[in-house]
Formats: sequence, structure tokens, C-alpha cells
Amino acid sequence: MTVWTWLAGTARAIRDAGDPELADLVARLPVLAVDGDVARLAAALPALRRAARADDAPAWLPVFAEHWPVAARVGDRAEGTAALPDALALLRAAHPGGGAAPACPPGFCAAEAVLACYAAIDGPGHAVDRAALLTEARAHVRADHPAHLNLALAHADTLVDDDRPDEAVAELDRRAAESRAAGGTVPLEYAFGYVRALRHQDRHAEALSVVERVEAAPPSAWPGGAVRAAVRRRARVERARLLAWMARTGGRPVAEAAGALPDVREPDAHPALRVAWADAAEHLAAQGALANDWRLGVALTTWSRYSERVGAHRTCLELSLAGARLAAARGARWVADAALLRAGRALGRVRRADEAAADLAEARASARRVPLVEPPAPPDRLLDLLRAEPPERVDPERQADLVVDALPHRPDDSALLNALGQVGRTLMLTDSAAEQQWRHVRRAPGDQKAALALLETLLHDNDTAGVRTLVRTLTDAAVAARAPA
Repeated sequence: MTVWTWLAGTARAIRDAGDPELADLVARLPVLAVDGDVARLAAALPALRRAARADDAPAWLPVFAEHWPVAARVGDRAEGTAALPDALALLRAAHPGGGAAPACPPGFCAAEAVLACYAAIDGPGHAVDRAALLTEARAHVRADHPAHLNLALAHADTLVDDDRPDEAVAELDRRAAESRAAGGTVPLEYAFGYVRALRHQDRHAEALSVVERVEAAPPSAWPGGAVRAAVRRRARVERARLLAWMARTGGRPVAEAAGALPDVREPDAHPALRVAWADAAEHLAAQGALANDWRLGVALTTWSRYSERVGAHRTCLELSLAGARLAAARGARWVADAALLRAGRALGRVRRADEAAADLAEARASARRVPLVEPPAPPDRLLDLLRAEPPERVDPERQADLVVDALPHRPDDSALLNALGQVGRTLMLTDSAAEQQWRHVRRAPGDQKAALALLETLLHDNDTAGVRTLVRTLTDAAVAARAPA
């Protein structure tokens, strides 16, 4: 029995018992979670919470109601520390301890959300924590329950992160056999556990065969609606990553790999796909099969900053390193330096990162080799020249490097600082632009043009704390200016 089979049967039983509204909610919330639709989940949650408080509500309904918003955040939305407190609270509610029976529904275990959080925060660094939690969770999960295979996938991921991908394949085989022996069904998405384990053994052709079997599955094997769309999205991006690597090593045609890459809007809408897409894009760009331009840089900057914001430190590290390498390859120094700083912050927040530390050192060396952009005009005339460039020739990254290089010569030039803010907004590097703008505003809080430029940067970044700090800075400066000598 898959979770979708259980959900369909449970919703049908609730509807037959005379509660169609609750039946619809039970069927709809998991679908919204798989699609990462946190806004519609939040809108539907109050009704389900009210139903869970009813005297005749199933004992598992309160945990069910709270699980799916968290599942959306740690699943499709790929959150880390931002979602961990809610995931842990859910686990404590479902597994109260002290001899009390767990309150998880048969369809899932509350430990799954915590395991996903740990993987996003720092999979290798949390391998021991994940293994301990898996041992506790399995004690109350039967082999014919959907949670049995969900926990098997989490265990396989843990083994891969612990540098034991061969054991991960054996674990997936063993748990699938247990499920079948108990009359259960192995869901189609279970295959992605094999894809990851095989890829980490450099068995890319075998992993690709697994993806192809998923894509070729008959309609009866596919769950419906948004769930089917999510599995297909995952299959597309995994296929693209595998083909891109195989093309880079001469195993498949480059054109085939380039044609397999999904549109960037797909990972943009679904953060869980971003690392795989970025891996594929980096391999394709290295072969000249994908334009390594500022637009690709914007995507990686946006995604890595999102991962940093939600505390997915390992994901942030991987995306930042890819962004730094690609930026250095196309000569974008400011973008590369910002990505390296972000990667350095993420590296300091994870454990078991020797390989990542070596990758960071290599990326820093590449960035140092990027030559300075030859200024087309003196710093005092630079902006006039940049404004005169025809739109089709504008390269925001080149403009950013020129402005950054000019600022040491004119550190209090409000026009240059404003230009940095504008190009920072284009490149989604408002945090880096604001850092330089703040230096000037703190030195000269009476410079209204510079303060306004900083405000625009902060607002674009939704930095409400920064806006409050700016208001206090300007207010304190105005009060001090009016104070008698």
C-alpha cells in the first residue's frame, strides 16, 4: 500500500461516513504539500484543525493536520533550520514517549520531516542523528505501511551521505522485499533512492536506466494529479543531470544532454530540484552547450541566497560553489566573490566537509585568476559611458565589476553607490550592494541620495530589519545634528 492508496481509501471511508468536507481535506492537503503550495495549505489548515478537535475525530488526525504544511516546507520547498522547530514539535507530539503509543497515521511517520530537515541542513554532518532517529521510528512502523518505505528511502539517503552508497542499494532492496512480502506496494518514486545511490557509485548508466523505467511506467503505476506531475519533474531533472555528466565524460551526445535540461522556471518554482538542475547546467556550460551568462548567475545567486535564508546549509554550499565556479569562468568577479563569501559562511555551518573545503579553495583560486575589467573611462565619467551603452550590449555583471572597481577611487560618490544598488538588484546581489552602501550612509547619514538608494536596495531584498536600522540611523543623525554644541 502506498501513501496515496491509503489516502484515497481513508478519504473514501470518511466520505461514506457522512463527512465529505473532511474527506476532501484529507485528500487535498497531501497533494498541495507535494506541489509545495504553502499558501493554499495555510488557507485549508484551519478547517482541518477544527475537524481534528471534534470528539469523534480519528486519533491520528491532529498529527495528520500539522504534518503536511511541514512536509511541504522540508520537501518541495527544501527548507532546513527554518522548518526544524516545527518538524521537531510535530515529532514530539506524534512520539510522546513515556510508554504512550505513537500517534502517527499509517500513511507516514512524523520522523520523516525531521529526517528531511537534517538532510537539507547538513546530510553528512547529521548522519548519526538521522540513523538514531530512524532506529526509533522503525520500532512502530509495520512493513505493509507506506511509512516503511518512506523510512527506507531516508535510510538510503543517510547511507549515501555517510559514504556507503553500496549499502544504500542493499537497504532499498531489502525493505522493498519486506514490503512486498507483507502485501504492500512499492511506489514509483521509490526508484529515486536507487538513482541517487547508483550515481554516487559512478554507475550513471544504471541510474539512467532506472529513471527511464520510471518514465516508461504504465499509467496504472502513476499516482494522479499533482503527485504525478511531481514525480515527472523529478525524473526530468535527474535524467538531465545524468545525461549532462555522461556527455561531459564522452558517454552520451552533448546535444542529447542539452535537450534534456528542463526550463529554468521549473527548479525556480520547486527548490528541491535546484541542486540537480545546477549540476546539469554546470556540466553543460563547461561543454559550451548552455550559455554561461549573467542570467544563469542570477538563478544560482537567487537559489543559494534562498537556501541560506531557510537554513539549508549544505544545499547553499553546493549552489554557491557552482555559482562561484561559473561566475569565475565567465569573468564576473563581483558575482564570484559574493558566491564565495556565501559558500564560506555555509561551510562554517556544516560538518564532514573536507571535500567541500577543497572545492572552495579551488574556486577561490579560480576567482583570483579572473582579470580586472579594463575601465572604458575614468571613474568620474564611468556612469555617463555606461548609460550610453545600447540595451543589447548591456552586461550587468561587467557593469557591476566596473562600478565596484571605481568605488575605491570615489568612495563617497552617491551616483556610483546608487548604480551599484541598481545593478545589485538586477543580479539579485542586493546584500552585497547594501554592504557597500551602508558604509557610506553610516559615514554621511545626511546624504539623502545615498540613503534613498540604500532604502531601495533594502526594500528590494525585503530586509525589514535593515529598513528599521536605516530609519534609526537617520533619526539619530538628525537628532545629533540639532543638538546644541
